[in-house]
Amino acid sequence: MLKKAFARKMVRHTKNRRLSLEYLEKKHVNQDYPYPNDSSFFYGGDTVGNAFITRMAFREPKRPNEFWFDIFLKGYGYFGLSTSPGPEGSGFQQGSLQWKPIEQGKIWQILFEGTLMDREGKAHYCKTNLIFAGQHPVYDFEQSSDHKAIADAIAAEKWTREFFHQLKDTHQVHYEQTGSLKGSIVLDETTFPISMIGLRDHSFGSRNWCSWDRHFWMSGISSSGISWTVTTIKWQFLGRLTAGYITLQDGTIDAIVDCTDPETVSSEKLLPDHGHVEIKTRNGKIHRLEFWRHGEFPYLHDNKYMMREGIGAYKFDGVDGLGMVEFGFHKDKYHVDQ
Repeated sequence: MLKKAFARKMVRHTKNRRLSLEYLEKKHVNQDYPYPNDSSFFYGGDTVGNAFITRMAFREPKRPNEFWFDIFLKGYGYFGLSTSPGPEGSGFQQGSLQWKPIEQGKIWQILFEGTLMDREGKAHYCKTNLIFAGQHPVYDFEQSSDHKAIADAIAAEKWTREFFHQLKDTHQVHYEQTGSLKGSIVLDETTFPISMIGLRDHSFGSRNWCSWDRHFWMSGISSSGISWTVTTIKWQFLGRLTAGYITLQDGTIDAIVDCTDPETVSSEKLLPDHGHVEIKTRNGKIHRLEFWRHGEFPYLHDNKYMMREGIGAYKFDGVDGLGMVEFGFHKDKYHVDQ
């Protein structure tokens, strides 16, 4: 009981934050953290099956920065960056890949011009100009953190110096937003107009991918205007923790406090193409999320952690939706055949 009391006091202290939107929307790479990291991402998808994803993680000089920029165009295939787009800029920029804030907390411009590779190794010229517009204000995941669940998970572990060093990875600032993604992608000599549902996130603090065991992250928007994000992570050194939120059509938010565990979701197939997740909210409601993966963008972090960004379709409480279906696994413990 004393250990649980100490853990709860510790969580209250580390989670008691109030950060301004101006502060949140800036880049933060704190070299005092054991694994400094600032990561942001944008995802888009439409009913035709086209999908777009880009991510930048700033970690230098301790570790190389990370980058994603990938497109799937129905009837044309997959295209993506295979090498770094260039050196880090002063804002959210790596070389020819740049995200510009247009309206704080709401509108971002995504710019890129350079070479993408298809999956047969052929090079293609690409020029991209997209606008992400948020539908509702950003949502700080601290609002949905179940402090008791976090404290109980900490108290259940053996407390060592190494454990507390690794625990700093759970002290991230993380917020998300749903909306729309519109603009154009020029590929070789063809211009593709883009009109998609849009998702974005931004997190900063300490992140060591090698400390993750497995996770899933499912985010989307239904045709009725309800949006959601649910994520659950199991660390190598800690039990499973869940967070997320549901935004109703009028902007009302209900925090997610629990969901189906990854082992159950992946009981028949490690990387399922179809499955179900039951979600429990702070208000006591139970929601059913059915997902399909119609293709994916694969990544590998720190040469250890496999990430599969699925082009997703959903039914949220029976209503059709679109979004991203992400699964991740530590490759020393799990083998993905696909």
